[in-house]
Amino acid sequence: MFSFHIQPDSEIPASQQLLDQLQFAIASHQFRHDQRLPSLRQLEMITGLHRNTISKIYHKLELLGLVKSVPGSGIYVQDNLQLPAPCSQPNHQSSQPQIIFDQAINQLLEQGYSLPQIRHLFSRAIDWRVECAAQVIITVPQRELGAGQWMLQEIEQVIAIPIRLVPLETLAETLTQVTAATIVTTTYFVQAVTAVVSPQNFQIMPVTLHDYGPELAQIKALLPNHHLGLVSFSPGVLHAASTIIQSLRGSDIHLTISTPDDLPRLRYLIHRSETILCDSLSYEIIKKQLDKLHSILIHQPKVILCKNYISQTSLELLEQTFGIH
Repeated sequence: MFSFHIQPDSEIPASQQLLDQLQFAIASHQFRHDQRLPSLRQLEMITGLHRNTISKIYHKLELLGLVKSVPGSGIYVQDNLQLPAPCSQPNHQSSQPQIIFDQAINQLLEQGYSLPQIRHLFSRAIDWRVECAAQVIITVPQRELGAGQWMLQEIEQVIAIPIRLVPLETLAETLTQVTAATIVTTTYFVQAVTAVVSPQNFQIMPVTLHDYGPELAQIKALLPNHHLGLVSFSPGVLHAASTIIQSLRGSDIHLTISTPDDLPRLRYLIHRSETILCDSLSYEIIKKQLDKLHSILIHQPKVILCKNYISQTSLELLEQTFGIH
């Protein structure tokens, strides 16, 4: 189970800490679709927050489309964020697609469809998916284009078709020039995308995030009073990651954050840090600055590269759907 920690001395409000941690846990698939989230009482005991505050946080997550409330049962991760698993099946399960296909045909026959009508439905659905798969559009809000660039870099490594990065604010206008496409975004922004995208014309694929298990384990293992630097082009990543790190370690770790394009701040971070955690887009910029500052640095910080933003499950699904086999 994901561990929730509230750091009372943090500049980040406790309610925002919990909201960020819940969003991260859902987006990184640590709570899976249709999984029940901790009750108000459980989170009250874990975090020390009042259950009214926790209820408001859950309501915010519901407005974002990340969770759903089931009366008398609890709060569950919204099942429309489910990503189908890659279809690599062992040989002894090779008949599984035929079983699914037969069941679908039988259900349609029971509803009164004729075989020619069923063939037309399947053919039209497949043609639509093939048409959507001819073009991929990655979309995130303008303020998160750094995260979008990270997504673009990773997705380009697994598929070989045209990919565009479009700010969410201009997505509707862009789609007026497109007849069919697949829209890729993260679970954070899928509700905002569905508000401007017609599901009849465009396929929406929300991707889950890397769980950052190895990186979090290294952070947990740092000695007290360690100076840790955090660098990313994405303000959202910086905010969420700093919340998680402060929640894990509290005041026994000294955290400095920066974007790589703020060179004065980045140089201050390099001078101050013993360890630097960064995304793949920032890595080369940090290395160049380390080379320039090498002669005046008291100590050379260790750089930890976060290679992944998108989860391996989502990357495999994208490769299966669009890759060349």
